Formats: sequence, structure tokens, C-alpha cells
Amino acid sequence: MKNDVFLNDAAFVPAKKKRNPLIGSHIIILFAVLFVLLPTYIMLITSFTSAIEANNAAFRWWPESGLTLSGYIKAFTRKTAGNSLLRSFGNTMWIYMPATIVGVFVSSMAAFAFAKLDFYLKKPMFAILLASLTLPNCIGIIASFLMFDAIGWINTALPLMIPRMLGSVGVVFFLRQYFMGIPDDLVGAASIDGLGEIGVYFKIMLPIAVPALISQFILNFIIGYNDYLPPLLYLQNAKMYTLQISLAFFAEAYVQDWPLRMAGCVISMVPLIVLYLISQKYILKGVAISSGLKG
Repeated sequence: MKNDVFLNDAAFVPAKKKRNPLIGSHIIILFAVLFVLLPTYIMLITSFTSAIEANNAAFRWWPESGLTLSGYIKAFTRKTAGNSLLRSFGNTMWIYMPATIVGVFVSSMAAFAFAKLDFYLKKPMFAILLASLTLPNCIGIIASFLMFDAIGWINTALPLMIPRMLGSVGVVFFLRQYFMGIPDDLVGAASIDGLGEIGVYFKIMLPIAVPALISQFILNFIIGYNDYLPPLLYLQNAKMYTLQISLAFFAEAYVQDWPLRMAGCVISMVPLIVLYLISQKYILKGVAISSGLKG
């Protein structure tokens, strides 16, 4: 009887609260989010501020004169040597969209060869490709400019499109890791059924690798979308300027129109945000399975 009373009394004893071991991680993540969102908020609110108040030395979290769309109106109506912001956006899309699609496709074929096929000097060739990743991108700019000038490609979109269509070493490495995770028995069974190497790639490997291909396309398109130096070198006609070049011309020598510049940055971010929201699951899935098939 006494033991029953003791057990009943113990049932009402409050248990000690356990400390959440993830509190520290949550605090770090919170600071990281604030570190990213704070500049974004300043950029966004400045784009809706009047030019006079934006040039004021005193910073304000909210414009005293209210929100205005003058920065966005200037961004859409201003012309850089006869080129509007919308036309620059169109130039960026038609230059980098097809080039990235073809480049990812070519890279996937090379990745399939390095992952599943046996050929002479396979490992040394792949080692040379990986070694090229250690070289800075700017190291070949002068040689590339001289070569493209010699063949008459300067002031055309070809120097920006053709090299990207030939593939990327980073994409080859990523997709090779993906293809190596696909069981060899699947490839062997397809070969027994009469499929050749091309048939195995198109009918088995390519459908399986769709999430990885989409994620690589999006990541590489973002790189091209934000590209600045190559278009500045090769596109000498203002009507062919890409979006990033046109945004750079929003900065003037003596008068800084900060609402105009921030409005241009916000406008340039919108397509990438929409693209990310549409294909978010493909990006996360493609990155998660970079070391093989999972799930």
C-alpha cells in the first residue's frame, strides 16, 4: 500500500526540463539569415525611396517621405546608348539560356563516358580535367580575346555562347559522381537487351539524371546570368549589352542615383527568384544525390 502511494506521488513530480541541444545551432542560423536579409532589405527599401532622401547621410529604416516608384520608372525607361533594361534582359536570355542547355547536355555525355565506359587514357584525361579547376578563370582571358579577335568573333555573342556549349569541367565532375552511383548491373542488363552505348545513355542514364541535369542547368545559368567581364570585353555594341552591363551603367561619375541602382538590382533578382521557386525541389534533389543515388 505504501509503495502504491509512493508511486502515485512520484507521478506528480515534474520532470526536469531537458535543454535543447539545437539552441546554439538555431541562434547561428538566425544570425546567418539576418546577415543575408538585412542587406536585401536595405536594397529593397532604398529602391522605393526618393533620390534626395536616399543621398542623405542619415540612414532610416523607412523613408520619411513615403514610398515612391520613381526608381523603377527610371530603370524601365532609361536607355544605355539606345539599349533599354528589358532589351538587355532579352539579350541575356538568348545568349545564356541555349548555351547553358547545350553545355549541360554535352557535359552529361562526357560524364557518362568517364563513369561507365572504358577507354584508353581515361584516368589521366579525367585527372587533367580536374587539374584545370585549380586555374583561375581570368588566366586565359587575354589569349581568348586574341583568338576570338583573329577569327572575327568580337562584337558578337559567339565568344559567350560557343565555349559554354562545349561543356563545363565542374558539371562533368558533378554528373560523373551521379552516374557512378547508378548500378553497373542496370547498364549490363540494357546491353544484354541489345542497347548500345548511345542507347544506354539516352534511354537509361538521361531519364534517371533529370533532377541532376536540371539542378546543374539552373546553377550554371545563374553564373552566366551574373557574368560581367566577358560580355564587357566581347560585346562592344551597346545594343547587345547584357543585363549586368546595363546595370553597371546606372552608376554615374558625379551624381549617384541610389534608388535607380537599387531598383535595377531588385529587377535583376526577380527572374532568378522565380526560377529558384519553380525548380527548388530539383535543385535540392540534384545536390543531395551528387555522390550517388539516394531515395
